[in-house]
Amino acid sequence: MKFRRSQLVLALAAGLCLSAGALAQNTTASAPVTSGSARPASASKYKLNAAQLAEAQARVQLANTIAQNVAADAKAKSLGDDWRTNLLGTLYNTPSSALSGMSTSISTLDQALSQANAAQQQAAAAKVSASTSAAGHASSAEDTTEALGSSSYDLVFTPMTPCRWIDTRVTGGAIGSTARVYDTYYGGGTYGGSSSCVLPGAGEPAIAVNVTIASPTAAGFLTVRSYGSTGITSWVNWYQFGANVQAANAGVISTAVNSSTSHYDFEVLTGGGGTAQVILDYFGYFSAAPATALNCTTGTQQNYSVAANFSGYHFIDTTCPSGYTAVATFCWNENNANIVSNGSGLIAFPWCGWRNLSTTTAYEVHENVSCCQVP
Repeated sequence: MKFRRSQLVLALAAGLCLSAGALAQNTTASAPVTSGSARPASASKYKLNAAQLAEAQARVQLANTIAQNVAADAKAKSLGDDWRTNLLGTLYNTPSSALSGMSTSISTLDQALSQANAAQQQAAAAKVSASTSAAGHASSAEDTTEALGSSSYDLVFTPMTPCRWIDTRVTGGAIGSTARVYDTYYGGGTYGGSSSCVLPGAGEPAIAVNVTIASPTAAGFLTVRSYGSTGITSWVNWYQFGANVQAANAGVISTAVNSSTSHYDFEVLTGGGGTAQVILDYFGYFSAAPATALNCTTGTQQNYSVAANFSGYHFIDTTCPSGYTAVATFCWNENNANIVSNGSGLIAFPWCGWRNLSTTTAYEVHENVSCCQVP
C-alpha cells in the first residue's frame, strides 16, 4: 500500500493583554463573591510579553489622550461622570493604528465614538477576510498568524458595564505608604464595592479601571503596581492640589500571580506623605484570545483484511474531504485481530500496527484518519 505525506499549518490565536500600573490592598478577605457558576481557584492565564505590553500601553495612552480631547464637549453636553469610562471601554477595543489618527483630529465625543466603532468594524472585516483566505491555502505560519491573532497587535479587550470594585470609604479605610494588596479573584463586596462587580475565572492579567482618590490628608501621589513589585510610579498625582481634593485617572493595571493563592493581584499605596481614600471602578479587562477552534471530521474509512498469523503494520491510504488535512490516525476492529499500535501524530507516516493470532482465519479491520481545517 502507498502512503501520502500531508502537512497542515494550524495557527492558533494568541491575543494579548496589557499595560502598566498597580495598586495594593490589605489581605483580609472573606469567602469569594461570585456571580453565576463557580470560578477556578487557580490562575493559568496568559502572561504578556514585552511587545504585547508595549502595544497595550500605547493603546491606553492614545485612548486617554482622546478622552482628554473630548472632555470639554462632554462637559458642554452636561453628561454624567460615566461618559469617560464608557468611551475608554470603546477606545480600548479599537486598533492602535486608528487611535493614533483620532488622537490628533477628534474634538467631540460623538466623533470619537463614531470613528472608533467604524475602525472596529473595519478591523473585524479585515480579519474575517484574511482568515478565510488563509484557510484555503495554509502553507506557513506567516500566512495565518495575522488573520487569527497576532502576538504583537491583537489585544483582546472585553468591556464591562462600569462597576465599583473598591471603595476604601466603605471597607478598609484610607490607604497610606504601606502597600495594600487586592485580589482580583474576589467580587467588589469584599472591598467596599458592588458584590456583582466580578471578573471571570481567578481574575485577569490586566484590568481597565478608573481610579479616584478622595480626602487626601497631604499633597502626594498614588502608586498602582503589580503584586510583588517594588516600583514607585504615579497613577494619580495631587501635589499641585494639596490636601482635601479629589482626582482621578483611567488606565490599565497589570497584575501578577500571587503564588500563595494562584490568583492575580495588584498593590496600592500612597507617596509623599499622608493617606487617601481610593475608589476603583472596573470597565473592562484584557485577556488572551481564545485559541481558534478547528473544524474537524473523519476521512474515508478504509477496511483491510489482516491475514492469519499476520504481525506487522499497514500504511493507511485514506483521504480527507477537500480543504482538510489529516492530523491523526485511528484503528479499530470487532474480533481477535489485535491493535498493536497506530501512527497517531505521525502525519507524514500514517499507519496502523496489527497482530492476528489466528492460524487459519483472516479478519477485517478498520483504519481512518482525523481531518481538520482552520475555519
